[in-house]
Parts: sequence; structure tokens; C-alpha cells
Amino acid sequence: MALFALCVALLLSLSWPDEWAWCIAPILVLLLVEGWRNERHLVQRVGCLALDVNGEWLWREARWRTERKADWLPFGVLLVLRNQQGKRWRLWLMHDNLPPGEWRTLRACCFLHEEQTLP
Repeated sequence: MALFALCVALLLSLSWPDEWAWCIAPILVLLLVEGWRNERHLVQRVGCLALDVNGEWLWREARWRTERKADWLPFGVLLVLRNQQGKRWRLWLMHDNLPPGEWRTLRACCFLHEEQTLP
């Protein structure tokens, strides 16, 4: 949300030619709608996530299977999960949102599970 506030402040601080002054209001509305939409998506993806011994994720009282190999970056991991009803979620788990020990445990569990499922 801070990024959107920064964009709005930058937009308002720019000197616009008189012919383009009418564009400010629609652009501000679009920025605010996009900020609201992103905030809503973030709120939807909150909850406790656990990995069971079978390699299935437990989230929101449902079982989710990993649809593809996790994409690991130094600052986070992208999990693509699918439940039994076919609903798919993409979840970014960020390194700075977990204590270091839990981050290492998550990495180890994911890598061990990936090795076990390889043909």
C-alpha cells in the first residue's frame, strides 16, 4: 500500500500541462482501485500453512497438493497449490515473514519432499 501512496504523491507533485490536467483524477481513481484490489488479495491469502508427512499442504482446513515444483528465490518461495475441488492458489511465502529456523525447516522439508517424488 505504501507503493501506491508514493505513486499518488508523485502524481500530484508533478507539474502537468494544462491540456493534461483532466487526466489526474482518472489516474488517481485507477491507482486507488488497484491498491484496494491488491490489499483484498493479500487479505485472502492469510492463514496458517502446514506441510504434512505425505507432502500435502494444510491451509484453511483443506488439503492442497503442490501442482509444480516450488520456485525458490533468496527472498521467498512461490508455491502453486491445488485442492481436491480443482481450485488453484499461488502463494508467495516471504523469507522475512518467518523466523530463520522456520524458514530453514520449510526449505529442508520442501527439498526433501521434491527428492522423494522424483522418478
